Amino acid sequence: MRIGIGLNLLAPDNGGVTNYALTLLRHWPTLAPEHPLVLFSFDHNEPLLATLPPEARRHEIRLRTQEEALDHFAAIDVYFCPFGTLWPRPVRKPSVLTFHDMQERFYPEFFTEKELAERFFHYDWSLRMADAVITISDFTRAMVTDLAGVARSHCHVVPHVADELPAPVRPANLPAGLGVERRFVFYPANFWRHKNHERLLEAFAHEALHGAPVELVCTGSCLGREEAWDGLVARLGLGGRVHHLGKIARSEISWLFRNARALVFPSLFEGFGIPLLEAMTCGCPIACGANTSQPDVAGRAALYFPADDPGAIARAVRRIDADDALRRRLIAAGLQRAPAFNVPRLVDGHLRAFTAARNRYNPARAWWNERVRLPRSLRPRDTLTPHERAAAAALLRQRSQVPADCETLSP
Repeated sequence: MRIGIGLNLLAPDNGGVTNYALTLLRHWPTLAPEHPLVLFSFDHNEPLLATLPPEARRHEIRLRTQEEALDHFAAIDVYFCPFGTLWPRPVRKPSVLTFHDMQERFYPEFFTEKELAERFFHYDWSLRMADAVITISDFTRAMVTDLAGVARSHCHVVPHVADELPAPVRPANLPAGLGVERRFVFYPANFWRHKNHERLLEAFAHEALHGAPVELVCTGSCLGREEAWDGLVARLGLGGRVHHLGKIARSEISWLFRNARALVFPSLFEGFGIPLLEAMTCGCPIACGANTSQPDVAGRAALYFPADDPGAIARAVRRIDADDALRRRLIAAGLQRAPAFNVPRLVDGHLRAFTAARNRYNPARAWWNERVRLPRSLRPRDTLTPHERAAAAALLRQRSQVPADCETLSP
């Protein structure tokens, strides 16, 4: 089976999605050599593709547009899009996509009308036209079934795998003393609204952390909003307690995980949350939001808090910094849990989805996609339906309940 993989959206600022795709590409030739990947690549992919071993690029076709992939479909058996959308679509080949999230159904205020319209157009119809859907967590599968109406039998839950972290190197721009006589907690995330940086910073200004000898180190892209970040830090009086290192090397990320008191992950919305897995692998205890997919990933290896409450975040930071017994329990639980998220499971899950797509595909389904679904997809919309609002609210309520045997912040 030859699998064509569309790489147009492979880009550095795509966060965990890019790490997922690169991990799959890096290990596929070793674990599934009898099923070669044919890379449909683009000039802008080159810096990332250059990090792969040569065997991962053995079958590569450089394109100028995504539609040019259609000219090479005779060379593949399955068409795979790992970035949440199927494009071009529909296609007269078995097709698979990996779906990551529908954040806009839960937090439409984080998006412009244009962004909402694009997501409705691409996400809904990609999911309906694909022959199989890979979802990255149980929560993501629930989104696909409850909000897009895709049959549960068409979904394959295949959890992400953390890209291997190299030997640790202390970040060159880390202030002197941090990680030695001065303690810190760590948050790696781009400055997207759902990552909830503002409430995290408010937590560090909260009375619950007054006098606490712990600082905050953030990494990731500010996405051109450096002025907004600096203004927020200044307004809250956090200069000297909060340090943003920007985008740094993976070896430096490795050092931060291994020297932080904890990963503090206050995200409001996650389809998966690879930093949670990286923390468990590195023996770094976790405090994270009690929402969406975070309990799916961290299980009993985290202290959970309501991520919409700065006071609760502050109390969680103080507790995980001060309670060494708690930290030891979380570290042990994480080290026990992390091996379940492994590369052989990742590759096997994809192979099962590709096989299912080949079995499901037939000319009648292709005809229905072209003659019925495609015209319907061209009717624009930029607002949520009442059903979507109700289903999203129900899922958020359901996902705010973590298992009884997990550590949660006391009122």
